[in-house]
Amino acid sequence: MKLNNLQILRGISALLVCCFHFRDTINLPGLNLGDFLFKKGSIGVPVFFIISGFIMAFTTQKINFSKDTFQQITLFYKRRVIRIVPLYYLLTFAAIIPGGVFFLYFHGEGLYELIHSLLFLPTQKEFPVLFLGWSLNFEMFFYLIFGLSLFFKEKRYYFIVGFFILTSILGYIIHFDSPYLKMVTHSLNLYFVVGILFALLLNKYTIPKNWAAIISVIGILSFILVLLGIIPIDNDWVKLAIISTFVFSFLTFDYIFHWKGNKLLIFLGDISYSLYLSHPFVEIVLKRFKVEGYLNISFFLLKIVLVIMVASLLYYFVEKKVTHYLKIKLKA
Repeated sequence: MKLNNLQILRGISALLVCCFHFRDTINLPGLNLGDFLFKKGSIGVPVFFIISGFIMAFTTQKINFSKDTFQQITLFYKRRVIRIVPLYYLLTFAAIIPGGVFFLYFHGEGLYELIHSLLFLPTQKEFPVLFLGWSLNFEMFFYLIFGLSLFFKEKRYYFIVGFFILTSILGYIIHFDSPYLKMVTHSLNLYFVVGILFALLLNKYTIPKNWAAIISVIGILSFILVLLGIIPIDNDWVKLAIISTFVFSFLTFDYIFHWKGNKLLIFLGDISYSLYLSHPFVEIVLKRFKVEGYLNISFFLLKIVLVIMVASLLYYFVEKKVTHYLKIKLKA
């Protein structure tokens, strides 16, 4: 089954994060357009987490446990590393070149930060070397636990859902100083759980079209209202409910309504990982150009176009080619 609409949602989420980081460009005198439209654009990240949880459950539902379990887990980890690491490592090293700080990352505190970034381990600093990597720290931890859950075979979902619920409760009770324990017990991990539950639900039950339509309208409208700051999301549970309903809306487009989706939007989803990680570099290059007044709107759109172009190149020449090569070499 092709999940075209879920792929489109990937692209939308990546663009939201881009617009969130570019929003100052269109904060015009007397009209903070960027803040009005994209101040909440960072919610694209928890959308990614739900999608990740869903995809992991979706792609492993029919896993053959008659084979060696350890071999299956090794294969799972190989595929996740091949998917995430090459582009992230490339752009992490690219991030330390500007500003003449390259050699600072090969001794002392800089080396400590670089090693932790490459190992997807958080530090006391809020962000890793490539600042967007903070979300990949969560992703890779989720993959670690998901891989371990395969030891439990048919009971794996009980383990992984129970694990993240218990650690999240622990995070509410105890405020850890360790950055790693903060991540392990963070409520953001619950978004992965929601994705898993959605996969199990849609695999087992068929939702009536009228109910799916109502959920979709509520999910999309409430998400837009959150994005525009009309509905506040200071409460973690309200935020979780709205973002989850929004993602579920796109799943109904695939599962219930069977919409094929637009090819250009699907492609945007294909390049979403490259787009998400590479867009700060476009900002670095263009920040030396000064544009005034309403020309900033055109400048903002130019940034988006350039980001998509850069992401497309990275997708074709790094993601696809390197991934294909590593799958052959690592037998994944």
